[in-house]
Amino acid sequence: MADNYSGRDYDKMPEYWDKRYARGLENLSKPVYQVIKEEDVPMYTRDGVRLMVDIYRPDAPAGERFPGLVAYSSYGKSVQTLDRAPLQFKTVLMDHTIEAGDVEYYVQCGYVVCIPDARGVGKSEGQWDGLYGRQEAEDCCDVIEWLAEQPWCTGNIGMIGISYFSILQPFVAALQPPHLKAIMMCEVLDSLYHHNYVGGAFFDRSFLYNHFCPANNQMSWSERHYTEEELKEKVERRLQDPDVKASALLTRVLSCWPPRHQSYFFDIILHNCDDDFWFERTLTNFVDKIKIPMYLGSEYYDRGRFTQGPFYVFNHCDPSIPRKVLCPESHDDLFLPHRALTLEYLRWYDYWLKGVDTGIMDEPPIKLKVEATGKYRYEHEWPLARTQWKKLYLRAGGRMDFTPGEGEGPDTLVFRSPLTEQPVYPREVPGLSWSTNPLPEDTEVTGPLTLYLSAALNTADAQFNILLNDVDEQGSRQYITSGSLRASHRLTGFEKEQPWAPRHDHSRSVPLVPGEINQFVLEIMTISRCFKKGHRIEIVLKNICNTEFNFITFIPPLETTQYDIYHTGAHPSYLLLPVIPESPEENWLQPEAR
Repeated sequence: MADNYSGRDYDKMPEYWDKRYARGLENLSKPVYQVIKEEDVPMYTRDGVRLMVDIYRPDAPAGERFPGLVAYSSYGKSVQTLDRAPLQFKTVLMDHTIEAGDVEYYVQCGYVVCIPDARGVGKSEGQWDGLYGRQEAEDCCDVIEWLAEQPWCTGNIGMIGISYFSILQPFVAALQPPHLKAIMMCEVLDSLYHHNYVGGAFFDRSFLYNHFCPANNQMSWSERHYTEEELKEKVERRLQDPDVKASALLTRVLSCWPPRHQSYFFDIILHNCDDDFWFERTLTNFVDKIKIPMYLGSEYYDRGRFTQGPFYVFNHCDPSIPRKVLCPESHDDLFLPHRALTLEYLRWYDYWLKGVDTGIMDEPPIKLKVEATGKYRYEHEWPLARTQWKKLYLRAGGRMDFTPGEGEGPDTLVFRSPLTEQPVYPREVPGLSWSTNPLPEDTEVTGPLTLYLSAALNTADAQFNILLNDVDEQGSRQYITSGSLRASHRLTGFEKEQPWAPRHDHSRSVPLVPGEINQFVLEIMTISRCFKKGHRIEIVLKNICNTEFNFITFIPPLETTQYDIYHTGAHPSYLLLPVIPESPEENWLQPEAR
């Protein structure tokens, strides 16, 4: 089946399939049904709120029943089946809210798809609760159980969709609705706090979501959980924060009363430490409650938790649960409407909802695309057992190598105020950089990265923002990934004493003593990349996020900040690098086998 306009080309075997494991594909569901759409069907939640849902189901004889797929978000049901070509992330007219997937194709292949307007969104009643809260998860459970009772449904339910549609899935699964049999997520967040406060450093992505979600009845979580006096006190205290004073956007949102403008973003701004607001939106608190098979997808994404989430869940859920991880692409390679994984969804749900053996569970549990090779590889654990953990030391003069420095003076970065003296674009803001010599051979780095910085600041607080680049022989830089840390959130523990898994205390801020040398441990977002022979690995320290969405970049306090970065025997600074020395040939997907 091929359709150039819609981006469908399902006759080709996907590049991430390997016939050594993909047996039974001749039994994969085929697009043989016509589609019946029932629009604005009412259903009622456990507390009596009416949600309006759209049902897409196969045109089949009476009495024939099909598994169900629920696509749930606050983006509104009306846009999810717009007939348009998939467009690449950041391109003109690309819409990040069309994320449910190829709905009509699933129906043609013998599934019922249900897409609701969430509570308080579109045509549904009730009050919008913001993203990924307990109310949203409970409502989705009610939709699942309602769908399972319909006469044309077998009662076996799964969930579909990327990003928002995926992030909600494990929260729903943790509530254990009886008819939800399996989930497949193409993005997973282990912590929404860390997604918005990366290492405690604010990245105000979330103001976009109030615009994305057609909510018509908003009230913030904070307004519902605090008394008026408590809320006013919290707002006033946050308005006095230099971070907020530096931003007209943040000040504007916090200055409305009652706080009904940008209600969800209001909550994000107000809760700058990890507290009760974040608890119900943090998957790490509930991952042990998930008892159904999980397919955990991830993009390689330089900001946020999209690459961290799947591996956290893989390692921390009930180990008896069938689970898989797939990392197929970088975020900038994402196309929406999302159709790149349609056949993988069918393989997964045919197996778990229809009982068709598609061979999907015969594969090793982890499948990674190693960037800069274009090749996929199977793995069994995370981090990889054969990882060689190497310390890449920061040295004087902007060097990095595998031997520590001794007797070298600190490198200094000064961020001068006022901010109007700074360049306009984040990429042009000065920073400190360190790089290796040209690599003598191809070097694969796969796994979690951690930067240990010995540093002193002249202020009580500041941000560390680290960029990791791949620099080719001509000096061209490719931005690969990043990490951030709020200096006052530096208190660190380690999971199971693993030096690549720092766990910071983000429940409070502890000011620095100016001039005092501290060790700061920064979590760098996971990668799987081959740095080619002759290329250099480079890290850059800045005090702001390097996003190209410069209009939503958060700027630190309006004061001159000096960073002194030490690299001596007593105070080393180094990047803990997961180097993969070699990989068995059988781990690689073999092109001739596809």
